[in-house]
Amino acid sequence: RGRALHTGDEVSLTLKPAKENAGVVFRRTDLYGKPEVSSSVENVTDLIRSTTICEGHAKVHTVEHVLSALRGCGVDNVVVELDASEPPIMDGSARPFVHLIHEAEPVEQEAEREFFVLEEPLSVSEGNRSIIALPHDGFRITCTSADDRGVHVQHLSIDLDPETYENLIAPARTFTIYEDIEELIKMGKIRGGSLDSAIVIRDDKVISKEPLRFEDEFVRHKILDVVGDLALLGPSLKAHVVAVRPGH
Repeated sequence: RGRALHTGDEVSLTLKPAKENAGVVFRRTDLYGKPEVSSSVENVTDLIRSTTICEGHAKVHTVEHVLSALRGCGVDNVVVELDASEPPIMDGSARPFVHLIHEAEPVEQEAEREFFVLEEPLSVSEGNRSIIALPHDGFRITCTSADDRGVHVQHLSIDLDPETYENLIAPARTFTIYEDIEELIKMGKIRGGSLDSAIVIRDDKVISKEPLRFEDEFVRHKILDVVGDLALLGPSLKAHVVAVRPGH
């Protein structure tokens, strides 16, 4: 249980078993009929500073950290119950959700895991941002992170499996630029934000309640977000994804 980053609501999140090939389904227990929202790219309705999915009248905001933890830990089928429209932000990383997954003790199911396998390169770009996906027998992400001023440039290339994800990606916390905070508040965002759940960058200074968990924590969190957003494709992806200044 915790506070949501953007809505500021107090929310409880529970992981429950799902049938084979069910995928990741969010269930809004606070709404009449407990409607469900499938984590699918077709259900994405908003990408402004977080990823929102919607099905019918039910919306779930900021799904990327939960989806990242589930995909990073190799969990394919699960029902994510929550009693508000947004998961708790916790410490701003995916580590609390990884711990919750371990407590739930995932089991192997009989159906074979499906993979999304690229047969040729794909790319998309917007302004100074781009993502390229290359055929690869595995899952690798190469990411370059920088703010709009070109400050705090970081780069990391890493092959991901559950162990490397849990130890090297999941602990990385979300961050924001100090100058962006006022605009985000005007947009109705970060109502639940604090230094308990995010790192703030002001000029060349890093404002945080604890030391950085990695020297390159910012790019590691960008990779965390990329893993979560790619989970919306459905099957596990086999590709080398090269991301330059990805969103969130």
